[in-house]
Amino acid sequence: MYPGIPWQRDIAHQRNGFDLTPEELGEWFLKLQTVGNVHNINLVTPEHVVPQVALSILAARDMGLRVPIIYNTSSFDSLESLQLLDGLVDIYLPDFKVWRSSTSKRLLKADDYASTAMESIKEMHRQVGDLAFTSDGIAKKGVLLRHLVMPGKGDEGREIMRWLAENVSRDLYVHIMEQYHPDAHVGKTKRVTRRVRLGEGAAPEEEVRYADINRAVRDEELVSVRDAAVKAGLWRFCEPNENSAFHL
Repeated sequence: MYPGIPWQRDIAHQRNGFDLTPEELGEWFLKLQTVGNVHNINLVTPEHVVPQVALSILAARDMGLRVPIIYNTSSFDSLESLQLLDGLVDIYLPDFKVWRSSTSKRLLKADDYASTAMESIKEMHRQVGDLAFTSDGIAKKGVLLRHLVMPGKGDEGREIMRWLAENVSRDLYVHIMEQYHPDAHVGKTKRVTRRVRLGEGAAPEEEVRYADINRAVRDEELVSVRDAAVKAGLWRFCEPNENSAFHL
């Protein structure tokens, strides 16, 4: 699991929660099914606790869990951890964030992000295949791949779409997301001291952090990634709206 990202999508950064054993977590899964009447159990970025998650799923199924398990991930997973989940996870929700190692090193602090994501996404698809739905439009099994289009990174998004079509499946369900928001560390000022001549005061000057992504995504950037996906042969896109029958 990489250290973190300097921007936000719809992510909360608060450190709230409490400790549970795998069996206790499994009991919570069951409560959500019976009391909450949920469609699924959505596990968000659990890469660092996969062995415990696997045990909790097994315990919950022994107690009667029937709803699908969703594994919601950055795709910076090890193959070993994903193989522990084979047969336990019904729906994978992986991100494919960026393509170039220089970008991932700078923004994600992980220069091997793309290569790791490629292996992880192929393994997820091997396990559960393309996304399938119940007769009433609720996702039941498969992969839903997400890509957040970022300012100035449309070329990386286009490469990702081509790779997915050629190496995973042209029937892959893809969500090309537009809700990038320059928050967290993006746009904050950092103080640096410029070199000055002898006798001058050392006047500090301000620079904006991650200035290249300190803006909203433009419509043409979104369109270019979508067009590249269609040209590569992808056709199943997640476009939820008020008239959509699609549910997770």
